[in-house]
Amino acid sequence: MNKFFLITTPIIETWDFNKNTLMLGDWCNTFEKKDDLNRLKQNKILDYHWKNTEKVFQDYIYLNNFAEKILENLVKKLNTIHETNFSKEYWKIIVGNWLFSFTHIIYDRWETIQKAFNEFEIDSTKIIEIKKNDVIPQSMENFTELAHQDKWNHYIFSEILKRNFKNSIKFEQITTLDNDKYVRFNKDRTPLLKNLLFGAYKLSRNIYCKLFRDDRYFISDSYIGKCNEILLNLKLRNFPISISPRSYLFIEPNHDLRKELLIQMETKNKFEFFFLDILKDLIPCSFLENYKVIRNSIKKSHWPKNPKVIFTSHAINTKTVSSFYIAKKKEDGAILIHGQHGGGYGQCKFHWYEKFEKEISDYYLSWGWSDDKRTIPFGMLKSIETLKRIKKNKKIRNKFLIVIRPKERYFSTALDSKIRGPQILDYHLNCIKMARGLKKDIKDKNLIIRLHERTYGWCEKEMWMNNIPNIDIDQGSKSIYKNISRSKLVVYTYNSTGYLELMAANLPVLLYWSNTNNPVNSETESFFEELKNAKIFHENQDSLIEHVNKEWNDIDSWWFSEKVQSIRKKFCEKYAKFNKHKVDSLKNLIKECE
Repeated sequence: MNKFFLITTPIIETWDFNKNTLMLGDWCNTFEKKDDLNRLKQNKILDYHWKNTEKVFQDYIYLNNFAEKILENLVKKLNTIHETNFSKEYWKIIVGNWLFSFTHIIYDRWETIQKAFNEFEIDSTKIIEIKKNDVIPQSMENFTELAHQDKWNHYIFSEILKRNFKNSIKFEQITTLDNDKYVRFNKDRTPLLKNLLFGAYKLSRNIYCKLFRDDRYFISDSYIGKCNEILLNLKLRNFPISISPRSYLFIEPNHDLRKELLIQMETKNKFEFFFLDILKDLIPCSFLENYKVIRNSIKKSHWPKNPKVIFTSHAINTKTVSSFYIAKKKEDGAILIHGQHGGGYGQCKFHWYEKFEKEISDYYLSWGWSDDKRTIPFGMLKSIETLKRIKKNKKIRNKFLIVIRPKERYFSTALDSKIRGPQILDYHLNCIKMARGLKKDIKDKNLIIRLHERTYGWCEKEMWMNNIPNIDIDQGSKSIYKNISRSKLVVYTYNSTGYLELMAANLPVLLYWSNTNNPVNSETESFFEELKNAKIFHENQDSLIEHVNKEWNDIDSWWFSEKVQSIRKKFCEKYAKFNKHKVDSLKNLIKECE
């Protein structure tokens, strides 16, 4: 049996060009590394352990149960360390996103290593000497920046290897990197003008609080748009909270304090034992060393001291300061109304963020669906007014816009039933193959590819240019509306917010992905079958290519046909319902919750 040198990440100093090599995943197999890949002696790439969607689902259930048990113990530890007596719900609002995401992520890296050693004979690897302080996140915001970086993931893989295979393989230490791109912490990069506006806001808020009264409502990051958010506040006679600050606090970790966080609980396997040990090392400083500093900063924020109702759609998951505030005010008795944030909600077979947001809220506002008493089928929170104006505009539109999904090379969020991590490479290649199958005239004269400004190292632009040299590429730095206004047809290649907006605005759109690889719940599956019958939803490239090539010269006749419109309206009523009295409906709901 051949022996292999293990490559964990794309960091070139950790590769060996003189041995047979095994890469842990396609995150190593990026377009920019193609010349280096050709230099490898004999290379194999490990199949992803979460290719099987049933395994993902079973692991999701197991990991959530495990994380819930950890949370029970973590609550006691944090209350003891900080001399507080807050409830599990309080701490779940603050640490939940990190804890469950971290559990899912570390298990992903653990299973990857186990699969490699189960299927291949590995005899050696290289490990970079990395200071522990360099991989400890300052906050949830900082964690999301670290979890998709090569060096952070190299550290995680190395810790798993050292603690499980130190007697089985040879380790070669790497002390320095020639081109270290790792960013430990992004300091505040807020533009000067925005900082001045924030300063003016704080001053006016301070004066308001001193002259008038404490507000009854906290409304922030609502997803209804700033103008509607201000209007809603004015209708409620509430001072608008138009800015949700990010946490840029930095502190060096206190490792003695972290030892107090070691959780003693029964473990069922080696992964659980490893996880409990690494948790105390890598928990964000905002939950430990900076906890009191953040709480004190909130007291000085001039946000409502005793709000009766809180309404948000996005002020908890990756917003340290506002999550601390909301947790405390909900603990004090405030009602939390949480709105749906984006696509996939109510559709995916499983979706941790949907589950979490519903668990911590008193009422949950969906975009049309409902599966329990607390979920209100409110309708779309996000405005589609710009898209409706585009639809009314009679200027000629002749472009074909394909929207490509932004996604990290490493799985680095909480789990849902959509593809993830290294599976994104095959997704990109599939989209390129689909575009190449279009009629030459469409491909050469009409096609626009919309990428996202966050590329995560996939080198999507280079991949597309290499396959279709003269293609028109929108790199995502500007609003998508410009190219939508030029396009007579848009293709969304992933289950997202964008296609729901287009469906609601009644602009021609095609959906292209596989529900086999991105499972939806049984009710949603029946809706997608109807979309498939109407040629809106396509699970394979041949079907989509045939439809586009056939209908291209008269897209409107197909889109505005009775059959397509009937199915579109039915789908929107469930997942993208238009609420024309959105602000007034929110005002009434908030008042009723007092």
